[in-house]
Amino acid sequence: MAFTALVRGRPFNPRPCFSLHKCRPFSSSEHHPKQGHSGHIPAGFEVDISHPSYMVWGSNTDVGKTLVSAGLATSIICSSTATDAPPNVHYIKPVQTGFPQDSDSRYVSRKVSDIFKHRRTANSLYVSNQVLKVSPAAWHRLPGSKGVDESRIRDVGLDESGMVNINSYEGQALQGFDKHRSSADSELVCKTIYSWEEAVSPHLAAAREGCVVEDCSLVESLQKCQGEFNGKTDNNWNIIETAGGVASPGPSGTLQCDLYRPFRLPSILVGDGRLGGISGTISAYESLCLRGYDINAVILADNSLFNEKSLSAYLHDRFF
Repeated sequence: MAFTALVRGRPFNPRPCFSLHKCRPFSSSEHHPKQGHSGHIPAGFEVDISHPSYMVWGSNTDVGKTLVSAGLATSIICSSTATDAPPNVHYIKPVQTGFPQDSDSRYVSRKVSDIFKHRRTANSLYVSNQVLKVSPAAWHRLPGSKGVDESRIRDVGLDESGMVNINSYEGQALQGFDKHRSSADSELVCKTIYSWEEAVSPHLAAAREGCVVEDCSLVESLQKCQGEFNGKTDNNWNIIETAGGVASPGPSGTLQCDLYRPFRLPSILVGDGRLGGISGTISAYESLCLRGYDINAVILADNSLFNEKSLSAYLHDRFF
């Protein structure tokens, strides 16, 4: 699949965005509608922007967000030189449905690993995939859980939303071409925070499986994951992939563009190259802009409909 990227008038280089401030406080007076089980964002909420961080959005579901995330992670890891500090990439999927059959963090970890094996750098790479919490319905779909009674779930532990704290982990070390290195220089940490079994919108899956996660819990979990990783080295990158489209509901029913508004991270919008995709991409773009997000690039798959030409014309005065 070929992709076209529309960027802000220069090669895509996120580093300058993060040179001034280590933390940005979030004011509760900013636009953040409270719907469903949103709760309250904690006072003094801060976003660590000491390292490059991007939020990957989609104009719709199934437009290629995960593939773009994997490509971005691969570019960061495989483009480093011997003089650079080895890069570490943290891929976070806050909300996943259709689990365990579908797992975007598993896809990213495997795709980047496969590419690294063919485009090895001097640095070695350690790749891991972690899943933190799943619904009981998703837990019963995991290998080895069939026939296990409900007491086992209680032994593993449930959080306040009824999610099972599985904290599963798998990892592998990949050797670079410099065999004298004794340990992994770079690290790719792929992580899914909340997962549900049914492959539908998160608010439907959460309601049907009886595990509705409040907005404040999700935001705090994402903040914690991002902060833990940022303290590792001086060359850390965060890639956070949303679920579905820009205005798709999160687990509580709050639109994701409102749910993640406290972070207001630099954004990459994956547009739709299919029939009808021009309107959907522009609507998604404007929805993010109205909420104050900074969009660094719009990327869309080439479906031979030349959607990028119309989008380039529309975005020209807004990007340049």
